[in-house]
Amino acid sequence: MAVVAVACAAATVGGVLLVGCGGGDDNGTDTPAGRAAEQYVDAYNARDFDRVCTLLSKTYKTERQLVPGSSAEPEEEGELETGCAEYFKEHTGGAQTTLTLIDVQTRGAVANAHIRSKAEDTPGAEADETVGLARQPDGSWKVTDITAYTPVASG
Repeated sequence: MAVVAVACAAATVGGVLLVGCGGGDDNGTDTPAGRAAEQYVDAYNARDFDRVCTLLSKTYKTERQLVPGSSAEPEEEGELETGCAEYFKEHTGGAQTTLTLIDVQTRGAVANAHIRSKAEDTPGAEADETVGLARQPDGSWKVTDITAYTPVASG
């Protein structure tokens, strides 16, 4: 299960600046978007990349060439388009990284999850990320973007 802590976030999704702090005792995680973010974190930490890929939007996978046939030529010599789960397996074979869900802010049909990644074999090696999510036409929530985390300035 994902670890939950208190934090604030600001991110841009679809050209709209979203600002907010997690509210209530659950920090926004006990919402449909929060549960989708938690599923992403749990699947990643379990190295269940088939499950991770089901939580990514089709647009996200296509834009990043994570689906077969999305690229006419490999980006690097010898690199073949192998599909989403295989991509994650190939690119996470080094240091064990653990994700922690910090909080989730939902605004209508979009949400931002603040996630911290930590390299297990490198003390102090942490990075914060914003995972953008969007409600899909079927009502599910999918990951639409992953970017560097930008905290809200207090003042």
